[in-house]
Parts: sequence; structure tokens; C-alpha cells
Amino acid sequence: FYIPNAFSPNGDGENDIFYVRGNCIKELTFIIYNRWGEKVFKTTDPKQGWDGTHRGKTANTAVFAYYMNAVLASGEKISRKGNVSLIR
Repeated sequence: FYIPNAFSPNGDGENDIFYVRGNCIKELTFIIYNRWGEKVFKTTDPKQGWDGTHRGKTANTAVFAYYMNAVLASGEKISRKGNVSLIR
């Protein structure tokens, strides 16, 4: 699996969605917070990612924090946290 550190949701079809990449994820909890600690996105679907919007509005360029807990196909449990830059 791989978690990018930046994405650019500008509608060009490249790098528009921020999600955990990989075919080995069996279970997932993926949460993204803004700099004030407000949850802007949450999913348990490995195929669903964040499009850079919150409450129906486009989020501005900023750095967001993410937390991920997953179970891989091998049964291994992993946790990751980090930052992602939203670039407009």
C-alpha cells in the first residue's frame, strides 16, 4: 500500500482523489482532519477517497492530517498517521 503526501483535485483527471493506494487492504478506517481538528472526511471503503471538498464546498490549499487503521489481506494490522497537502 501507499499513501501519497499531496494531491491536486483540479479536475484534470490526474491525482484528483486522495486515497490509500493498494490491492492488499482487507479492512480500512481512513480519517482526514483539517488544521483545527475538524473531521473533513472518513471512509471504511478502500476504493473511496477524498475529493478535496468539505460540507459541499471546495477546500482551500492547506495541509491536512490523516489517520489510517487497516488490516491487510495477510492479516497484518497496520496504523499510519501523517500529513497530506491539498494543492489547488
